[in-house]
Amino acid sequence: MLIIVAVSLRTPEQVFITDGYPELTYVNQAGGKPEAELQEGLGQANKIISIVGASKTGKSTLCDKYFGSEKILIPGGRIENMHGLWSEAYRQIGGKITEGYARNVLGETLDALTKRGLPVVLDDFHYVDRQVQRVICQQMKNEAARGLRFIVINTPHRGDDPIRNNSDLSGRFFKVDLQFWTAQDLMEIGKKGFSGVGLRVSGEVLDILAREALGSPQLMQTLCLETCRSMPEDTPYEQQTVDHTNFDIAKVREKTVRSYDHSTALHYLREGPGERGRARNVYTFQDGSTGDVYTALVRCLTLDPPFVSITLGQIKARVSQIVMEGEMPNMAAALSHLNDLFKDDYRPMEWDGDKELLWVVDPHFYFYLRCKPI
Repeated sequence: MLIIVAVSLRTPEQVFITDGYPELTYVNQAGGKPEAELQEGLGQANKIISIVGASKTGKSTLCDKYFGSEKILIPGGRIENMHGLWSEAYRQIGGKITEGYARNVLGETLDALTKRGLPVVLDDFHYVDRQVQRVICQQMKNEAARGLRFIVINTPHRGDDPIRNNSDLSGRFFKVDLQFWTAQDLMEIGKKGFSGVGLRVSGEVLDILAREALGSPQLMQTLCLETCRSMPEDTPYEQQTVDHTNFDIAKVREKTVRSYDHSTALHYLREGPGERGRARNVYTFQDGSTGDVYTALVRCLTLDPPFVSITLGQIKARVSQIVMEGEMPNMAAALSHLNDLFKDDYRPMEWDGDKELLWVVDPHFYFYLRCKPI
């Protein structure tokens, strides 16, 4: 007798989670190496765990996977003074913040937190004022010795702030390093998710989506979601196939970029630093339009293939493809100003002059840049 088992399919919005913990499409990056390292760090007494990784590489998701809701999560932006961390932690475990609370913060709060045994996760610690960081790091050192667990989340270029501000903490940290995701790991998100909605997607399309995701699992989730939304609505997903014959990456990118607005940062990059004295040289592009060296830079960054990092030589090669012959701008000079173009301590891209290397800090900004017309 033939037994038919009904498969319960989900909607794309239930499967592809673009902001939060992706229960159905969680992938163990790099074969589970970050999870294993986090477990090893937590297994050592008195250690403060430092999770370091570029923007949107899954640092917070790793904590969600390991701790679930059994944690105290405090964004760095909420810590305005030396009492900010503890008052927020106390509030999250149900404590009442009174007018005289600050006078007893390191007594009542720390006793209560240690008794509860919940780990304290500090996200975006680099947003905390440097002077406040120093005080908090000293407090963490003392309380870690009492058994309170701390997990500090940071981006690579700021990941050593606690160590730099408190040299005696250098041996107290256990580092968990998250890299940009490989194409293979990103494709696993698509394989899991598309199977969950019933949509058949070819390996070629998965490869394109992984390339466009720029090493970011969150961006891959959004691209997969919008791939589903770009399909005909009058036919069930399980009756449709996406392959090279009907996949429209331009349409998917157009729908995906709605989730990411980096217009201000892109404006700073296009405008470059304020002009002093002589006006910048103007160059003619092969499409007949004109612009300065920063226009050339933005245009070359939109070209395929996308990258996580790119050398000065590769940038020059790209620019030579878009400007008229004999009109090569001075790209090294323009890139030397790049780190100072953005405001509010936000650098979506960074230039390393010693290595002559431009690398992506925020994949969402880079995706936005690639999708916006010049």
